[in-house]
Parts: sequence; C-alpha cells; structure tokens
Amino acid sequence: MADLIRSGASFLAGQLKAAAGTDIEYQRATGGAPIELTATVGRSMYEAQTESGVIERYESRDYIVLACDLTFTPVRGDKIREVVAGVTGVYEVASPRGVPLTHPGDAFNSSTRIHTKKIN
Repeated sequence: MADLIRSGASFLAGQLKAAAGTDIEYQRATGGAPIELTATVGRSMYEAQTESGVIERYESRDYIVLACDLTFTPVRGDKIREVVAGVTGVYEVASPRGVPLTHPGDAFNSSTRIHTKKIN
C-alpha cells in the first residue's frame, strides 16, 4: 500500500508542476551557470520570540521543486530569479534562525520546498 501512496504522491507532484509551475532561474552562491527549473510558488509563515520578548514574524516565499529536478542541495546565499508580469524578482535562499532552508514537500520526498526572502 505504501508504494501505491508513494507513486500517487509522485504523480500529484508532477501534476502540480505541470499545472501551476513557473519557470525560475537558480543561481548557486558558489557560481557557475544559472540552472533553469520549474517550481510551484508557495509561502511559509514563522513566528519567533527574541531574547527581549519581542515576537518577530517572518514570511518566506517558497519554491517547490520536484526532488528529481533538484540535483544539488540549496545553501544560504543561493539566488532564485522569477519573472512576474515582465518584472524580475530576486529571492535569496534564507530562513529564520533554527528553521532549515528546505523542507520535504510531502511525506515521500517527491518534492522539496526551498525557503527564500526577497532581496530586490
């Protein structure tokens, strides 16, 4: 049964990419040529209390990429470029303190959710 659910999750991740995917350009912090990927855009909300008791809210723009398309591990400082209505937005791979830069997109790791923040 687990294999049926796993293949279903993989199928649905592919369908999400086909139906709601947007083209992005991924630039590694280490340099090299940009990598063209198709990702689904999402967001994550976080709250954290500082040492002084102030609650900080953090919203990240997430890019959900099929695991089979992601042939590298995203690191802090990588950049993603996305064109929306003719305007290019640049997002840097980042997350709040204590939160991983990426999360699995589902229970079977069919996709990866990359957390970013807008830098321009």
